[in-house]
Amino acid sequence: MTKGTIRDVTIRIAVGIAAALFITWAAYRFHFNLSSATSLHFFLVTAIALRWGFLEASIVSLLSVVCLDYFFTQPLFRFYMTDSHDWVALVTFESVALLVSRLSNQVSGHAREAEIHRSQLLKLYELSQNILLVDQQKPVDQQLTNLIQATLQAKGVALWNAYDLHLCTSGTCDITDDEVRFIYFTEHNEDDSITATSRRVLRSGTRAIGSLFLCGHSLDDASINATASLTAVAIERARSFSAETSAEAARQSEQLRSAVLDGLAHAFKTPLTTIRSSSSGLLEMDTLSGAEKRLVTLIDQHADHLNDLTTRLLRTARIDNADLRLKREQIDLTQLIQNSIEASEQDLGTHTVHLQARTQRSVVWADRQLLEMAIFQLLDNAAKYGSPDSSITIDVQEEQAETLISIRNEGSFIPPHEREKIFKRFYRSPGSDRRASGTGIGLSVVKRITEAHQGRAWVDSSEHTGTTFFVTLPRTAEEM
Repeated sequence: MTKGTIRDVTIRIAVGIAAALFITWAAYRFHFNLSSATSLHFFLVTAIALRWGFLEASIVSLLSVVCLDYFFTQPLFRFYMTDSHDWVALVTFESVALLVSRLSNQVSGHAREAEIHRSQLLKLYELSQNILLVDQQKPVDQQLTNLIQATLQAKGVALWNAYDLHLCTSGTCDITDDEVRFIYFTEHNEDDSITATSRRVLRSGTRAIGSLFLCGHSLDDASINATASLTAVAIERARSFSAETSAEAARQSEQLRSAVLDGLAHAFKTPLTTIRSSSSGLLEMDTLSGAEKRLVTLIDQHADHLNDLTTRLLRTARIDNADLRLKREQIDLTQLIQNSIEASEQDLGTHTVHLQARTQRSVVWADRQLLEMAIFQLLDNAAKYGSPDSSITIDVQEEQAETLISIRNEGSFIPPHEREKIFKRFYRSPGSDRRASGTGIGLSVVKRITEAHQGRAWVDSSEHTGTTFFVTLPRTAEEM
């Protein structure tokens, strides 16, 4: 107990002793018998137990027994009783007084706990109401920390959002930013009653999405858990709202861009067809000299390459314009990747490709044309951003439910906060335009094709080992 608490208890005991002595004097002054005096003392002990607690009531009850023995049992003014009935009466009084004091103390404690619980429930209800009124147009994390700190009357609140890798604080807490993030990575909840601090991992289902730190609060464990759950729901709600808004804006924007791409691709087709027909015709006539023939052959090869690029552009526009209808067939994945490497030889330049297939033949049910397009985009991306003359490694692994394809280059690095954004259509990382030309379409096409096959696409990157793109294809049957 603190010094203030000890002082308060001492004062209450002194007041109880004074009250017991006053009742004894009054009962003796007006010639009360043992039964009447006992009733007065019992009332005093019960009142003290209800008002203050068990300790104060116990001390006063012992003093009451002493007073009753000294002033109201024979022989008077001596701590001795000749009548056994007086012994029984005083022992019964003390036992009942202690029992009632204990029960009263428990009832009072339960009442206090119920009041505290009710108060905390009201705070949680107010917090949930305020969360519903959060302005989704403004940063939600800072609004949440301010609401939690004000509503729960905590000294300070720190919130780390794993989606945005962003830390927000409100009030004052003796904790570093790294400590708040450490809660998320260790996924360890902890309470410290001495410092009145709590650490909670924020979860969406079973997945950790952030961490919450509360300091200087008076909440119980259940209320803290409820606060963490409300915070996690608010973060997910804000993220869903943002994704929905972005998706609608992106859908409208991409409809226009896809229409432009489709129009440009068709516009390129006509002159390319003329160029290819002319160059092929000249070569078939076989009337050109050596130098002229080499030049026309070069024109024909590059016109053919431009035609392939235009065809891919048309396919890309169609992928974005409508739901994909897959034409699944049984494909030898290892052979398809090998064919894609050979077809991409001109785009790979000086990069060497190593195919590491764990099995000689890995069979999947997929759309051949779409899968070739996805592999080509990943190879093209690896070659563009890899270090000059570095190698590209392709690995194929068969797992229980899916086939995993990974394509790794050397020398490139994608920061963690960019790894989801690069799969968005037309998005390019800052500074990437200085390393290689591009439109920001390729990886969005890869993700779209993969998801159409009920697979997944993601990226992992390290400054030391390079960047690896992963694609999974479920090991589905033909009818699926």
